Parts: sequence; C-alpha cells; structure tokens
Amino acid sequence: MRKKTKLVLWGTLALVLMLVTAACGNGGSNNKVNAPDSSTANSSAATSQSGENSEAPKEVKEISLLMFADWYKSGFQAIENDINSRSEELGFKLNVEKIVGGAQGDNLIKARFAANELPDLLAIYGTNWMKNNLNGLGSFQELTGDWTKNYPESIMSTANFSDGGKVYGIPFDNVNILGVFYNKKIFDQLGLQPPQTYQQFLDACEKIKQAGITPIYLPAKDTWTVNAFEHEAWFRMNEPLGSIFEKINTNQARYADYPLYKDAFVKHKELLDKGYIQSTYLSDTYDSAQQAIANGTAAMTINETWIMDAISLKFPDKVDDIGAFRVPFDESKMASLFLPFQMAATNDFEDKELLNRFIAYFTSKETQQKFYDAQGGIPAISGVDSKLAPAQADLKKLLDDNRVSQFWADLALYNSGDQNASVLDYFTGGKSVDDILKAMDEATTKAAKSKNDPNWK
Repeated sequence: MRKKTKLVLWGTLALVLMLVTAACGNGGSNNKVNAPDSSTANSSAATSQSGENSEAPKEVKEISLLMFADWYKSGFQAIENDINSRSEELGFKLNVEKIVGGAQGDNLIKARFAANELPDLLAIYGTNWMKNNLNGLGSFQELTGDWTKNYPESIMSTANFSDGGKVYGIPFDNVNILGVFYNKKIFDQLGLQPPQTYQQFLDACEKIKQAGITPIYLPAKDTWTVNAFEHEAWFRMNEPLGSIFEKINTNQARYADYPLYKDAFVKHKELLDKGYIQSTYLSDTYDSAQQAIANGTAAMTINETWIMDAISLKFPDKVDDIGAFRVPFDESKMASLFLPFQMAATNDFEDKELLNRFIAYFTSKETQQKFYDAQGGIPAISGVDSKLAPAQADLKKLLDDNRVSQFWADLALYNSGDQNASVLDYFTGGKSVDDILKAMDEATTKAAKSKNDPNWK
C-alpha cells in the first residue's frame, strides 16, 4: 500500500475530487474534457516528441527505469512497446528493471540509493516518500515545466509530487479507490447483495463459507496487501482525517488514542478466526488473489481499483463478473482515495535534452491515451478517455458522491513503521494490538526526533 506522506490540505483534496471526476464519466467511460493542449518541457522537446517537423534523431539512447513488478501492467507495457517500436523516431528506448514490491522492494531501493546505484528513472510512491526514505531529494532532479499543465494543480501541488514549490514527480498510473472486490456470480447464486453494514458483511461471509467457498482471499505473501482492511477504520472516527493527523503530526495525539482504529485490527483477526480467510494466506500471492476472485474459488478480496487493471489483462472474460463495494464499517460511508504513483528522474539522468524529450512524450495526451486504451482506470490527466471495469465504476460512484478521502498515510508527516508485518505478527500470535499501536507511535517519535521536530522536544 501507499505510505508515508506529508499532510495535504483538505481544500486541495476537494479540488482533486472535482477535477478527477471531470476526467471520467459514468457508465464505464469518461467524458472528454477540453483541457489545454499537451505542453512540453521546452520547445525542442515538443518537436522531438512528435517526430514531425524535424529529422528523427540519428542516435537511439537507452533510458533505464526501476519499478515494482506489480506496477508493470498493461498500460505501461503499451507505452514501452510504443517507445521501443518508434525508438529511431523518438531517439530513445526503455530498459525496464522490475523488482519485488512491498517492504522488500522498499529496502532494495534504499540499498541501491545508499550504494549510489541509480537508474535514470524511478517509479515510486511519491516525492514525500523519497524525501523521507532516500536521504532527502539530493539524488533527484527538479522536473517543473509546462507539461504540468496537463494535470490538475491540486494533484501536482501535493507532497506526492512537489516539495517547496518544485515538482519532482510525474504522475504515473491511475487514481485508485480502496474497496472489497467480489465475484458477482457467487453473490447471485447465494442470493447475496453487497453489504451495507458490518453485520451484513459477516452474515455474507458465513453464508459463503457454508457453501464451501472461501469468503475473503488474503494474499499475505505480498505483504503490502495485508492491512487494507485497517486503512478504512480511520473513517470510523467522528473527526475529519485532516484534524486527526494535524494532531498526530504535532505530537498532540498518538495512534493508540483511537480505539476504533484498534478495533479494526481486532475485527480483521476475527475474520481469520472465524474461517472467513483462507488457511494458506501466508503463502498466497497477489497474483493468486486475482485468479481466485476471477475464477470464483474465493468470493471477495480487499484491495484497490488497480487490481482490475491486472484482472483485465489476465482474465479479460471475467472482468464483468466482478463488482466492488466499500469496506462496510457502520460508522462511515467513506473509502480511501489513492493519488497516482510518480516517476522521478535521478541525477544519473545527465542528458537534460533527452530527459525533456522523454517527459514531453510521456505526459502528452496522445501517449496517455495509449495507456488508458490498454489498461483503463480512473485517469489523473485531463483530456483522455478511459473505459472503466464494472468494479471500478462501482467505486467511482463514491468519488462522484464525494464519499472518498485521501489515504490516511498520505496525511501522516512521519513514517509509522510497517503495519503489514505487524498485522501478520498479530495473526500468528507474535504481537498484540497494543504492541502494533505502540510500535507505530515509537516509529513516529523516532522519525520526528531525527528531523529535530520541536514538537517532540
């Protein structure tokens, strides 16, 4: 899951919702928005990107990109294929290195940067994550330019993409919403409707279990998937997230102070103890979750709308069989909104003209249309069309109704540790819930003190 970012103003988020909503229509496709024409980082980049009005570059240069394997989906594959099939025209080609995701991938990136083994481009969570985990932004280039006009300022100005008024990241992939993805055929066969209350959710799980089907598939071998359930507990509080994290970020409150957040860990383990989660969860993967939900060996899995990108690629004939609903906690009708990931340029990308040419190509509406033609999803860029899978359309209704709020960890100023590993320790008896919350508070304190934050004196 996405993690560890700075506090974002709620007025900014509201504008994100309006602008992103404008980019997508209902009923499986978006409405085209009349946005400014695609701009380039400089005029020479515009000419080179299109391949028109100038001779194709004689030399084809290689650009290296490091990214998580889970992020290498059909949209980016379409762009990579376009680049490499037109490499002589564009003057560059891509060499994509794919690594494991989750905490293992995070640690690998940290080690590579510590050893100064840098790719030209890095696909990563956000500028704030780079700043907090890769010893600041000294290894990265500022990318501010006219290309940003293709994206809502409310996205580009967040700590996910900017720092101190300077842009360090190019939006990469979709806007995503967290929810419960379910096999509609199983629900229809058992006479079930998407639950609106937590008791209805439990009742559905029990009925599915009695039918000999796994109710909830947890792919815990890919640890980043583990605590999606707990994420939604922050909406149970009778307080806006912005207010909650303003307190946590200034040492006026601790994670342990929120009993409904603690209760979500307890509820999650109860799902395991009741047999609603498959017994092999520790060895099961994100790929196997996609297969299980598509083929109906499991009824539900909790993830983000990006799971449908993968299912659309691997099981295109099953896409219409999958729907989605929010995690049905009783105290809230909200769901988490995830801003796009980002692509950053390291200092090893020394050819500035080539970098500008790549940015102009990648951020153009023509290129991004190729991305969404191949993958679908909820666009971050203005002026492109995208067909949504039914499950994505289900959750986009929450966006249309202003019933989404930015992912809680994007609002946390300091890293609170690895809750995914903590949940697994709790499930297997190695930790208590109080241990989890204590560890989160201790990690926050350690991170704040390392930055000499006066609130922790």
